[in-house]
Amino acid sequence: MAEHGIEIAAPYLDNEVRRACLAVPADQRGAPGRYKPLLAEAFAGTDVLPSFVLTRATKGGFNALSYAGLVQHAPVLRRLLGPSSRLGAMGLVTDGPVGEMLARAAAGQATAQGALHAAVVTEVWLRQLEQKAIWWEVTARVAAA
Repeated sequence: MAEHGIEIAAPYLDNEVRRACLAVPADQRGAPGRYKPLLAEAFAGTDVLPSFVLTRATKGGFNALSYAGLVQHAPVLRRLLGPSSRLGAMGLVTDGPVGEMLARAAAGQATAQGALHAAVVTEVWLRQLEQKAIWWEVTARVAAA
């Protein structure tokens, strides 16, 4: 990616961070009304993250631009998550509910865009695994966000 002038920083995907989070029992990783408690505990009292990141109670909003993208790319998404879906073949998604969600999103109606996003990126990842596509090799640790 460096040869294209793109610098990637993904500290939450660092192996040590992931291991630390997974060491906490699943039933202790979250609680209703508390957003990202592991992150808040890990960085409380530090200047590493802005306080608004540690105190926010919601995910980012999905705005008109997001819906416009769904409308524009609905046919591609339907093909991606349709009958040839790798997730579908594994029994992780079913065509009917996914199709209904895509139709609602393409019509600009409220939908669970976070779930839709997760399905799309996972489907793309699974298809790339079949092609043995390698985007980049991680050779160094991320020092800071």
